[in-house]
Amino acid sequence: MSELRRGDVWRVCSDPTIGSETRKTRPCVIVQRDAANATSPVTIICPMTDARGGRVNVLNVSVAARQGGLDKESLVACNQVRVVDRSRLRERLGTLLPETMQAIDRGLRAILDL
Repeated sequence: MSELRRGDVWRVCSDPTIGSETRKTRPCVIVQRDAANATSPVTIICPMTDARGGRVNVLNVSVAARQGGLDKESLVACNQVRVVDRSRLRERLGTLLPETMQAIDRGLRAILDL
């Protein structure tokens, strides 16, 4: 597996899930710090979803098509942050721009009350 870097977009298999957790294999952004990614068997991600009909706000960060290797406009769901084992990561797609990661950081600070 490739080295995990904060801001990278990976296809992540989230199943099995329970209740309102984000389902299926989908793009997710790595939000865990690089020092932890270098040594940990798990990482922290925020799932991404199709932007069609979604509401952009501090918790749903818009990502343009082609950024991070995405084929369509997407939303990063900062309110669905979760820890996953590395075995759930399937394919690295690309890396998000620094300004997109800053918006995601604002969303994480809001949802985690940091």
